[in-house]
Amino acid sequence: MASIRAIATLAITAILATQTSAEETETCGVASYFPTEYTCYNNTSLCPKIYSLSTVPCAGSGGCYSPHSFSCSDGVLRSLPKASSPFTLTAHGVRATYQDKYVKACGGYLAIGANARECTSCPKGQAGVDCASYGRKTVLMPDGAMAVDVPGKQWWYVDPRDGALRYTDAPTLPANGTGVGWNATTTFPPVQDQEFAGQRVSVLENGFFDYESSSHFWFACLRTLTGGVVGTGRTWRIYSSSAANVEWLDCEKIKLVATAVDKKQGAYKYDE
Repeated sequence: MASIRAIATLAITAILATQTSAEETETCGVASYFPTEYTCYNNTSLCPKIYSLSTVPCAGSGGCYSPHSFSCSDGVLRSLPKASSPFTLTAHGVRATYQDKYVKACGGYLAIGANARECTSCPKGQAGVDCASYGRKTVLMPDGAMAVDVPGKQWWYVDPRDGALRYTDAPTLPANGTGVGWNATTTFPPVQDQEFAGQRVSVLENGFFDYESSSHFWFACLRTLTGGVVGTGRTWRIYSSSAANVEWLDCEKIKLVATAVDKKQGAYKYDE
């Protein structure tokens, strides 16, 4: 296993080295730099990119900072506030394949990539539900809920079994329910994995969506879509950086960024 990991590491290093050597340098003042690794400001300041995301100069401090973690005022850095708004997620990685990829919900998982699907639904014709007022984006809430109006809610969470970033299905109507008169006082049975909703994740307003570990990054791992044939229709599912999956060979490190949006850009319900 160690030799396989070593070969894989050398292969990835060789690919990245080839990409870097093929890239032409640009100048920032008197300094030369690779545009994929740095951003030049006012032809005087170079700031590094982290997971393809630019850092910016903090005037008066002489340093660079990530606007997804901090704000800068008069040379003083301040942490961004915790998220209070509904938000969408985008993934960012070192390679172009993982840069600025919108995160979508389908089949109980959150994923990115060309084959990632957005699975939403709305009960047309149901009294009190205006399906035309909903969007089709995957919108999350800071408290661990999905931005839905389906009775009983849906929740996003990190699966404690394998670290996958997932969401719950909508709960079913209680056995004595009739399907009529759902309201805030309706009692639903517990949703499986709801107790993990939003746990161990830190979300900043228009900032990083971080897993609370020493690494603070996520993995994008190539997986076959639910119900698909192995080797076809694969997409990049998102996993936390846990000890159990840190040695998986079919994964890439990514960062996730939350962007505040209107809740109605989300769906009435996300399908399993």
